Amino acid sequence: MNAALPTMLLAGLLTALPALSAPPRAKPVSIPFDLEEGNIVVQVELTPGRPLPFIFDSGLSDGNIVSADAAQTLHLKITGEVNLHDASGTPNAAKLTTIPSVRVGGAVLRDQTYAIIDIPDEVTERDEGEAPIAGFLGAPLMQDAVVCVDYQKKTMQRWKRADFDGSTLTAVPMRLQHGLPVIRVGIDGRFATLAVDSGNNGGVQLFPSFADESLLRSRYPDMKIREGMSGSGQRVLIVSGEADVVEVAPGVALHKVPLSSMAQSFDPEWEIDGLVGSEFLSRLDPCLDRDGQRLLWDARKTARN
Repeated sequence: MNAALPTMLLAGLLTALPALSAPPRAKPVSIPFDLEEGNIVVQVELTPGRPLPFIFDSGLSDGNIVSADAAQTLHLKITGEVNLHDASGTPNAAKLTTIPSVRVGGAVLRDQTYAIIDIPDEVTERDEGEAPIAGFLGAPLMQDAVVCVDYQKKTMQRWKRADFDGSTLTAVPMRLQHGLPVIRVGIDGRFATLAVDSGNNGGVQLFPSFADESLLRSRYPDMKIREGMSGSGQRVLIVSGEADVVEVAPGVALHKVPLSSMAQSFDPEWEIDGLVGSEFLSRLDPCLDRDGQRLLWDARKTARN
């Protein structure tokens, strides 16, 4: 018997087998959006094949909101009731609906709870011929995920947290304070704790508990008073101007950032001094790691700002 034959057959078999390839690199799911007056508007399917426009609001800590009109149109079933606290801390009763599967772009979210709330027309109205805003997406979009917002490309990339590699990005702490993601920034040398609020279209907005109108006008004599709208649809007076330098990390700053003061939106006992909106966030194109309590961005962005 030729003992070399089995060896030759084995060698031939080994050379015929394909080389083992590395596992495919994990990718995020893509969520396209429209940018409307600084608001991130995404198409959301609460029922299959019926997309409706929702605003992505990273400052919405209690979950999601659907308008009473949209809930009626979609025949959503009431599954419970809850007392929700608005931004001022006032409790309000709201009905709840639970959706088994919600599609947001390429992302599918399971067992999502929405509070059904009457949203003022001033908030929901869009351009003529376009469907009104049907609600707000909040913290659940960021659960077990990192959401990276590209304002220029009008796309969000939603990563599974386990797959996200932020090692090449600049990061700062984004603590949760009363459920709200907050960062510390220096505004022309004075530091403030600000909520990261993608549902706001301003730059840096300060509350009177941190800097009242007289203080701001003494530091920034060119500030002007204009009329604006709060998140609840109420008309309010806003003192607006521009901060020269807003420090987002040691040695990292944005220059000439819109600055304003408006009515107190959170309970002062929460020790949140204001918020940063889209005019600030769009200069970072940030990645929001809510569970990991980090805000990340490409340092090349701030080098140009």
